[in-house]
This record gives sequence, C-alpha cells and structure tokens, in this order.
Amino acid sequence: MAPASLATSKSPLALVLLRRLLRGNAPLVAALALLAHLFRRWRRRPCCPAVPGNWLLGNLPELLRRATANTHLEMYAHYHALLGRTVKFHYPGKNWVIDTTCPRNVEHVLKGHFENFEKGSWFREPLNELLGEGIFNADGALWHSQRKTASRMFTAQLFKDQIWHVVRKNSGTLCRLLEGVADSGETVDVFRLMNRFTLDTIGEIGFGTDIGSLDDPSSPFLASFDHAQQASFYRFLFPNPVWRFMRFFGIGTERGSSEHFKLLDDYSREVARELSAKADGSDASPSFVGLFLQDAISKGQQPTEKFLRDLVLNFLLAGRDTTAQALSWTVFLLAGNRRVEKCLMEELDTELGPSSDGSVADEPSYEQMAQLPYLHAVVNEALRLYPSVPIDSKAAINDDTLPDGTFVAAGTVVQYSPYCMARDVGLWGSDAEEFRPERWLEMKEPPSSYLYAVFNAGPRECLGKRLAYMEMKACLATILQKISFSIAVPREQIRPSASLTIGMSNGLPCTVKHR
Repeated sequence: MAPASLATSKSPLALVLLRRLLRGNAPLVAALALLAHLFRRWRRRPCCPAVPGNWLLGNLPELLRRATANTHLEMYAHYHALLGRTVKFHYPGKNWVIDTTCPRNVEHVLKGHFENFEKGSWFREPLNELLGEGIFNADGALWHSQRKTASRMFTAQLFKDQIWHVVRKNSGTLCRLLEGVADSGETVDVFRLMNRFTLDTIGEIGFGTDIGSLDDPSSPFLASFDHAQQASFYRFLFPNPVWRFMRFFGIGTERGSSEHFKLLDDYSREVARELSAKADGSDASPSFVGLFLQDAISKGQQPTEKFLRDLVLNFLLAGRDTTAQALSWTVFLLAGNRRVEKCLMEELDTELGPSSDGSVADEPSYEQMAQLPYLHAVVNEALRLYPSVPIDSKAAINDDTLPDGTFVAAGTVVQYSPYCMARDVGLWGSDAEEFRPERWLEMKEPPSSYLYAVFNAGPRECLGKRLAYMEMKACLATILQKISFSIAVPREQIRPSASLTIGMSNGLPCTVKHR
C-alpha cells in the first residue's frame, strides 16, 4: 500500500501498520495477547501487601508444606502480624485470594455488600462431592429457600421438647463412658469420643436416626467423613484440573477418596429413602431433615433423593464436626489451665450441686444452662482461640473496594480469618493469645459479630448457634462435675489439622480421673 493510500485510510495510520505487521504472524499475535492479559491482570490485582512466594507457583509450595506439618494457621497469623490485616495470596491457576482480619472488611463482605459476595465456583466445586447443593454450599435463591425453611427449626418449643432431651441423654452416656475408664491409667482419645457424641446427637436431631457411634466406635463412617473433609480442603489449593486428575487416579491427597465419598453418599441416600418412606407419618416431623421434607410436601412438592442426601451431609458437617472440635479444644485449654478449671468447678458446684446427700446430679436441667455465666465465658473463649471454621471465604461478583481501601476485582476471593483475628493484640489486647475467660465477663457489651465471627455473621449467620452453645454447655457441665482430664502427650503435639474445620491432627490423648 502506498503512503498516500495509507494516509487516506479510515483507520489510524498506526493501527493499519499494526494489522500489516500481525497478518500471518500467529506467534506474535499470541505473545501480544498473553502480554495484554497479564497487563490487565496486573492492573486489577489487589493493592494490599503480597505474601512472598515462588515466582511460578506463588504461595502454593509453602502452604502445602505448612499444611502437611499442620502449621498452616500459624502461617496465616505470622503473615498478618508481619504485613498487616489485609494481605493477598496467589495460587497457580486461581484468582487472587485476599485474606483479611479487619472487622470493617468482614462486615462489608458479610453484611454491607452481601449481595456482591457469594460462595461462587471457587467454593462450590471443591465441596460439591461432599455437600452438593446443601445450605452450606448454595448461593442465591437455592440458599435463601433452604435458609428460610431451616430458620423455622430452632424454635424454643422444639428445643425444650426434643433437642434438650437428646443432648442430655447423650451427655449422660458420654459421662458414663468416661467414668468407666477413670483412674485406670488408660489413655482415651477425647477428640474421637467427642466426635462420636456429636455424631449421635446430630443424627437423632437432624434426621431421626440412631447412629449409635457412642456404643460402636468402629463405624467406618467416622473415618470416611474425616478423609472427605481433608481431601476437600486440599482441593482449594490445587487448580481444578490438577485435583480432578488426582481424584480420577486416586493419587496424592485424593488417595482413597472415591471409596470414602461413596460410603458417605450411600449412607446419606439410605437415610433419605427412610425419611421419604415415612414422610406421611408423624415420625418425619421431629428431625430437621424431616421438617424440610414435610414443608415441601405441604407445598405439593416431592424433594429428590439427591436433595435430601445433600441435606443429611450438610447437617452432619455442621452438627458433628464444629461442636466436637469446640468441645475438644475447650478440654485441651482447661487441662492446661488449672486456675480456669478451678473457677469453673466452683460455679458448677454452686449452681448444679452437690445435693444434700453429697451426690452430683447426672443430668443438669434445661433451665440451669442459663445460670452458668463462667461456663458460657469458657466456651466463648475456647471458640475465640480455636474457631470451628478458622478461615471462611466469599468470591466477588463485581468489582468492589473494601473499607480499608483494598480493591477487589470481580472473581477475587476474599477470606476472613477468625483464627488470626483472635491473635491480633490490636483487636483483643496484649493478652490476645491467652486463654482468659474473664475477658467476657469484663465486657460492657458483647463484641461485634464481625470481630468475633466464629458463627459467621450477617444474613448467613449460623442458625445452629443456639444449639451449639446448649450442646457444649450441657456436655461440659455433665462430665466436668465428675471427670478431670490430663493431656497424655506433650501439649505441642496437639495441632489443628489441615481440614475444612479445626480438627485435631493427632487427636486429644488424655488420661481421666474421678473428681
């Protein structure tokens, strides 16, 4: 093309020359497209400090190493102390991950701009095999519908008539099991025992099934649920094609996953079929899943087996793991602080017994649970230091800016970390890392749920919060009147596991004695 014709072209001269240069030059076109993509990604990166990592694999190598050693939560707390309350991580094949411990940011994500932050594919895909479309893995209308139905389950009448009966019965069974080995010198894994206690409790309350794990600890269900959670945790770290490849061939962190997930799926579907078979009778109504089923039938709907299966596994995750972990970490902390244990026992002796004949009541009453402020403070403090969900996350639908000025591009994941917040001296004082229940009795008012976000907050605040408190306090009040725990291994060996919730990687080996 002659210079004159170029000058008279409708396109700018530079654009015409660029088209001539790129025509037939595919490698150059591809290189320029990649550079443009990287430039756009660079411009839309979060403006908070970046956690140092590998030039190619980002923060994945360190997080894998830390998770293997069960020090991953300490890693997060370390970088927050070093770099500030809002930092960013990068993993290959995934969007940026912003991790924040700023209460204003947490409130922004969980309440102020709730509609702009969802679970998203980042959260749903790794957990789909475990939780399906249940309430903890759902967004939008599906979540709202389940939330609306679930909110009707936690009535005061249901608590007093049914839930309290189940909790008190299982607390008594747990206490008798501990009394059976007290003073024998035998080591008991209290973490596994608490998991059996909460599994039986949520099984009866959640879907009207007597799982019987307190009587039979050999159930493979316990191990399968733990394995499924751990495999799901690692799926958040690897690019989707990588963990799916590992899942298909059963290698790495996915070794044995297919068998464990199948066992959980088969068990949950069997429960769903049993509930559906008796849906027209009175037996369906007392359980949470039964109430879901009856609600649907009253509207002329028939929930699918898959929908009920998802409900069963979601209630198991919420009702077994989180409460068992909170109870276990409470025992761990009490066994390491005899001053707090002594204060707690003084309250229990004053409010619950002993009776005139010197005996201690086996079963505290429902009304007495509200008369134990120090026990409530102990539970709050244990949850503060070891929140059952130590890190939670949401994904931005549209561009946003957090209150501290951090830009959040659409698709970016924002994590908030109650575990790290609890160790921030700027938020909780110079004794932030100390187990001191008295701080809760000294407060003029409870802390904001965005500072103390152990039960989530905003529209997605945990509906089972009241149940969790009641179950934990009833269990502790029942067993601590008769049993004293001592950790049977060095305390530093008890570490949070690399999982969705804050389990104990080596259990909680204890010796128990009669008081």
